[in-house]
Amino acid sequence: LGKNGCVLYNYPEDALMPGELRDTNQKSKGINDLTLRERGVLSDALKDGSLTLKRFRAKDFPRTLLASRKPVIYGEAPGPESPHAFGRRMFVNGRIDRKGPSRLT
Repeated sequence: LGKNGCVLYNYPEDALMPGELRDTNQKSKGINDLTLRERGVLSDALKDGSLTLKRFRAKDFPRTLLASRKPVIYGEAPGPESPHAFGRRMFVNGRIDRKGPSRLT
C-alpha cells in the first residue's frame, strides 16, 4: 500500500489487521489468521463500500508512508459499546496504535 501511495480507510474493528498476530500464532498466516466471522465482516465491508482505498498522487506522500510517519490503514471508529475510545491505525513498519477515529456515541 505505502509504496504506491495508497491508504485503506474504515478497516473493520472486529477483524485482525494484516500481519497482526492472534495470541496463538507465532507468525502471521495472512487471511488464514482470520476466523470465519472475521472473514465475513471483512467481506461485508468490501461489498457495502465502507472499506475504501485511496491513492494519493503527491510526490512525497509515499515517502511519509514508507517512513511510518503516516498510517497506511485507518480502522473504523469503535462502536458505542467498545472499551476503546479510538480506532486502530497501522503503519508500514507493522506498528498498530489506537489513535484513529473516535468512538461512536
